[in-house]
Amino acid sequence: MAKSAGIDRRTFIRNASLTAFAGATGGLATGATQASAASSSKMANGKYDFDKVYDRVNHNTSRWDSPPKRYPEGTFKYGMGVASMDFECAPCITEAIAERNEHHSWGYMSTTEPLRDEIVKWNGERHGVDLANESVVISDGVYAGMIAAMRSLAGPSGRVLINTPAYSGFYTMTRKAITPTVDSPLVKVNGRYEIDWEDLEAKMTPDVRAMIVCNPQNPTGNVWTQDELLRIGRLCLDHNIVVFADEIHSDFVRKGHKYTPFGSLPDAAVVNNSISFNAISKTFNLAGMKNAYYYSKNPRLLERVNQYHFAEVSTLGVVANEAAYKHGVDWFEQVKDYIDGSHDMLENYIKQHMPTVGYTRNEGTFMTFLDFSKTMASIGAQEQYKEHGKETPEEYFRDWLVHNSGVYLNPGSMYGTGGAGHMRMNIASSRLVLKDVFDAMASAVNKV
Repeated sequence: MAKSAGIDRRTFIRNASLTAFAGATGGLATGATQASAASSSKMANGKYDFDKVYDRVNHNTSRWDSPPKRYPEGTFKYGMGVASMDFECAPCITEAIAERNEHHSWGYMSTTEPLRDEIVKWNGERHGVDLANESVVISDGVYAGMIAAMRSLAGPSGRVLINTPAYSGFYTMTRKAITPTVDSPLVKVNGRYEIDWEDLEAKMTPDVRAMIVCNPQNPTGNVWTQDELLRIGRLCLDHNIVVFADEIHSDFVRKGHKYTPFGSLPDAAVVNNSISFNAISKTFNLAGMKNAYYYSKNPRLLERVNQYHFAEVSTLGVVANEAAYKHGVDWFEQVKDYIDGSHDMLENYIKQHMPTVGYTRNEGTFMTFLDFSKTMASIGAQEQYKEHGKETPEEYFRDWLVHNSGVYLNPGSMYGTGGAGHMRMNIASSRLVLKDVFDAMASAVNKV
């Protein structure tokens, strides 16, 4: 079997708790089953088996096939950084794509209106946002829409305000828009990341033209309350700052928390001073299908952004997204519950087996932001990183962790001010894989 950067599929299976891999036949004597690219994880009782390890290695998968290139010696085992899920997608998506493939022609599409209808329906029924079809703009990614908004509403002479730690892609977007950023760090209060309101308002200087509100917040996992969002919105109004609401993780909200779309806030002036960006690419693991959207209830704002935006969506991307919106709810509700349980699993494991690792309980997303500052201090990351040609201590620790456990995480320094000492981890995998990952990390950090 062909190998890719030091890891092959048989190695992946062996490292994912499937220790009973049986000889040349590839069968499993005990334990969980493994999903192939042609199988379905849905069981007879209507439940999906997310414990089934789905092999994504050697499929040009960013999460599993990119990190090994950094480690040609073969120390990489577990890709736990990139924000995509390791579960095979909802069967309705594969079925819809297969049906479309029966028509052997790939010319221009005539319309995306049915997709827009499903977006409006999803937001209305699930999240209580009353949207007019004409206020929704189809895009080929949140990046494309937000970059257009930055170019239109901030530009090189303005700045974009970000509560940090925040998604590293925001900095990529602002670089593409040639728009500088300013960070307002979140602070930990009683085990939760909170907004430093005094600092936030102090950063709202006349040259700040827009503020990114990430909800749920990536990587901290905050699900902002209605009161928090209203306070942000009113501060932005007072300082002539337009709100860019990135809500791509909006469907992943944990039990006991409620997602409030910015576009549903009970203040028309606040809502009309905002543009919301979303997709179901996280919800259904469809990032590669290049499909997203943005909307505003303010036609003038929307018109200004549209001047800088042009989308090129693919036929199969539209087919896949329509199928997910129409028929994927059952699959999603089950995967959301599974990931909620995996968050609990991680929290309990850290308390019992990795007491030196700091944990902040997630309210949403399938990411978690772990504090490895004690381990980093023990291995001298602050002193070692420059000597090893790394830009930050967190990048040095990323490599240290791979070499000592095989686990690849994203360095916290990628996420702006407040990311020092932290690593972002993706837990959207089979719990069999997660257990091996946790054990491997614990073995490494508990030795120092």
